[in-house]
Amino acid sequence: MKINKYITFITSMKHSPHIIRAFILLYLLFVTSGTAFSQENAKIQKVYDGDTVLLSDGRKIRYLGINTPEWQEPFYLKAKRLNELLVMGKDIRLEFDKERVDKYGRLLAYVYVGDQMVNAKMIEGGLAYAFFIPPNRKYNALLLKLQADARERKSGIWANRGKMSVLKITSVHSSRLTEEEVFQPYSRIANIGNIKVNLSGYTLSSEAGLSYKFPDIELLPGYTVLVVSGRGVNRLNSEGQLILYWNDQPAQWDEEEDTAYLMARDGSLIDLYHFKGRRVSRKPK
Repeated sequence: MKINKYITFITSMKHSPHIIRAFILLYLLFVTSGTAFSQENAKIQKVYDGDTVLLSDGRKIRYLGINTPEWQEPFYLKAKRLNELLVMGKDIRLEFDKERVDKYGRLLAYVYVGDQMVNAKMIEGGLAYAFFIPPNRKYNALLLKLQADARERKSGIWANRGKMSVLKITSVHSSRLTEEEVFQPYSRIANIGNIKVNLSGYTLSSEAGLSYKFPDIELLPGYTVLVVSGRGVNRLNSEGQLILYWNDQPAQWDEEEDTAYLMARDGSLIDLYHFKGRRVSRKPK
């Protein structure tokens, strides 16, 4: 029922003006809630990197659907500078998906300047890759298409990666304790290609030589897998995140510094991720 017809209907009923106004207000809140609470206008105060910014009101924004090079990785500065060029000093619009805030308290959003989605421009310029954390999936198809085009053009991060694996280690976290719970150590690996990958035969190792062999399981393009130290049952959680467990060899990432190594089926090194420190051994023990 359209708004005008609905208002005409309720005003024709024999109610007091106060009740009629209450009906109208409730209805307007209902029909506009799908857009009023899914978008927001804002200003950028600071750009941290290619996918994270600080709003003028002090809130942090993590761009949805993409991941850009981290500090000390190739193209980190180019990604940050493109982000600055696109958003600094501009009126921006935030569009939200299923999950509005992540576990770090950052807002998760698609960022627009006018009709231009900044998340998409970062991928289109070859300075980001598709990175999907469920349950958010509103623009997955678009971002994968732009990534495929950027790879075809060998733009940015794809320029010298003709032989690069479609799997990439994006983070490693050692254990930590909060007042609420203990967080198990884990690493996150992303499929940065445009086809699904069977993980069987791939190996994840630490500097200490502890290793995990992946089971026969598929990882969809743009999605990630968490490899968690400790015991558990391999599963998709309620939001659709793939979680795998070390089980028989509970690896503990060194809290001081460590390196995660990702090996292909033939034993060749396809990616590594170092944290807390700068010394990197090119091979696990």
